[in-house]
Amino acid sequence: MERTVLIIDDEQLQAASLKKKLSELLPDCHFEAYSTTEEIQHAIENRFYTLAIIDSCMDKLGMNGIGIATQMFEINPIANVIMMSGHKEEYFAQLKPISGKVLSVVSKQEKTVDTAILMNPIINHYYDSLANDASIVTSSLLQNYSEAKNETDTYKKGIQFERFISLLFGFLGYKEIRKRVIDTSRNEVDIIIRNEIKDPFLNKFGKYILIECKNKPDYTVGKNDFIVFNEKLKNSNGLAELGIIATTGGFSKTSYLEAMRGSGTANKVLFLSNVEFLRLIEADNKTEEFKKIIDEQMKNN
Repeated sequence: MERTVLIIDDEQLQAASLKKKLSELLPDCHFEAYSTTEEIQHAIENRFYTLAIIDSCMDKLGMNGIGIATQMFEINPIANVIMMSGHKEEYFAQLKPISGKVLSVVSKQEKTVDTAILMNPIINHYYDSLANDASIVTSSLLQNYSEAKNETDTYKKGIQFERFISLLFGFLGYKEIRKRVIDTSRNEVDIIIRNEIKDPFLNKFGKYILIECKNKPDYTVGKNDFIVFNEKLKNSNGLAELGIIATTGGFSKTSYLEAMRGSGTANKVLFLSNVEFLRLIEADNKTEEFKKIIDEQMKNN
């Protein structure tokens, strides 16, 4: 399982130092440090992570650690946090609204290495728990999917489904996942994934993966939907070779026929609906299951 940890602290040198020390103590984890408002906002919204270390008070940025954590949980409900505080005892009372997602409050030590040493067993235990009990991730993804699918507010319905798709692909191994991207011609793409995955099969599908999200359980994706999305894929200047239409509904026969008609091109549009989502959510090895789905659709389409 991917072990990506965000370090959020307005003191850039301290954040970089903590990243260095934790990387030495926990080589199996990938640490990323962010210190400016723009960096922090981008990381929260677009990076995949399962744990974040957040400074409780960031006066330089006028930001509050609890506020950042609250926003983080809304975007990524699977993540947990470790809070850093210079005044640990005074801080506990403020944590009540998010206490269930806070693994620990760690007192900042004079030496960064000592702070890292305090965090080491907490981070180890957290990831060992996830590794030993895959049902934690499965249950979280299932809950996230069902909440998105059952949401009645039209705007929230789209946002929640996009967040679910982002989380799912994060667990496949993708780290940079951007939502609602509008290009220079004003075409909107729901999700763009930077294809930097380490898998030697998946990383051959161009530099980016485009995803169209349709959270409409009663809607059938038709031929015209396919054509519009496929044009976006073709207009990526060769940077994207794999596109995905993800829907909580279904696909019409005409959409499959249109996909077959264009099967001679270098681009491939993958269809994901309820059956594929459940396969990916419940799979022990989600990356391998995703590759099986691609194999099957290469044959069928």
